[in-house]
Amino acid sequence: MKRKQIMKSKINRLTIHLVVLFFFINCKSQQLTERQQKSNGEREIAFKEYLVKNKIPFKELSDTIFDTYYSGFLDDEKKQKLEKNQNLKINKVYVRYRTPYSVEFSIYSDKGTLCLSTIDLDIDGKMLSFPENGVIKVLKPIIVEDFGDFEIFDDVIKTRKRRVSPYNEIYHYVNGTVKKDTIHFTEKYIGKEMKFEKKMFAKTYKDDFIEVYQPNLKAVQYKTGKFLVSYEVTGEFNIQR
Repeated sequence: MKRKQIMKSKINRLTIHLVVLFFFINCKSQQLTERQQKSNGEREIAFKEYLVKNKIPFKELSDTIFDTYYSGFLDDEKKQKLEKNQNLKINKVYVRYRTPYSVEFSIYSDKGTLCLSTIDLDIDGKMLSFPENGVIKVLKPIIVEDFGDFEIFDDVIKTRKRRVSPYNEIYHYVNGTVKKDTIHFTEKYIGKEMKFEKKMFAKTYKDDFIEVYQPNLKAVQYKTGKFLVSYEVTGEFNIQR
């Protein structure tokens, strides 16, 4: 009799625990659903505002409207977010000295892509002039193309470059900080494809190089495909001091 009472007591306690657990899960699920509904509602409002701002006629948010214009809405959101950052110069040209006589051009686009010059830029009087009065001129337009992407929060920037081989695809990260007209890169590692995160067990290595914004280099953006962005760069820049 006593054993039955003990078993009954245990079953009752287990039942209570299960009921409490079910109630907790149900509440969490309901809260998540409410947050998702609120988020979706806010996204729809923002999307409608985008359509109105761009004078795109619509009566309701049909599948056709979403399929046709939603990607443009996302691009516009990203562009506004990047342009609000007070540190990084978007769609402008940064210069890095790879050697005392060779440079690389970098552009951080309003689409979140990292664009780099596609050829060696030697200061030899061919593509770039010899220095004169502290200035180097671009003698022929230089193409700067999509090589990866980037992410920036306040003054911290993470860049990600794709390296493709016949056997695999590797994502090299180089990270640093932005201050005024200078980006100082200080670390690198192998990271993930979808998220701006380091791969598990990947080692972090020190790095140390600087890119400097050059306002007298002018970049004209053009598309080389549905999603890819490139630039043509002309103008001049100051020599490294």
